[in-house]
Amino acid sequence: KKVQISSSTAADASHVFVVFGASGDLARKKIYPTLWALYRDSLMPKGTQIFGYARSKMTVSQLREKCVGTVKAKEGEEELLEQFWAANHYVAGSYDTQGDFERLNQDMVAVEKGIANRLFYLALPPSVFKPVTSMLKAACMSPSGWTRVIVEKPFGKDSASSADLSDHLQKLFKE
Repeated sequence: KKVQISSSTAADASHVFVVFGASGDLARKKIYPTLWALYRDSLMPKGTQIFGYARSKMTVSQLREKCVGTVKAKEGEEELLEQFWAANHYVAGSYDTQGDFERLNQDMVAVEKGIANRLFYLALPPSVFKPVTSMLKAACMSPSGWTRVIVEKPFGKDSASSADLSDHLQKLFKE
């Protein structure tokens, strides 16, 4: 079953999926294999571009090498896997420097066409959710389409920090 992530049916809409924490274990073991499965099974909008963002300086080739044990093509899927990795980009930056997020935004704009829909997946520790979401709001909101933010659990370290994070997010984004 396909999940519609856009209310727009415009043929010229573009979609960008950004994985924050792209160099980490969660991304390597779970997120990139899932993105590959969605891509392989044509469950992503056509032309979706995937951006990895992390503090680690690396290339898409190095990211691919890290994922070699978890992102695998079955026989006959090798060319599709090449196409999947060709749709990937990588940006190294800090989680609290607006200039790094402005660079990410420029890189996204460079691949977007028409209506630009953006989905940000935070595979990060709760300690950086607030600075990252503040930087997203300041520098990376879609200029013409929707913006979605997915926060990976744990959502805070206790009830008070969870409530604090929830309040922070409500001030930045509408639900």
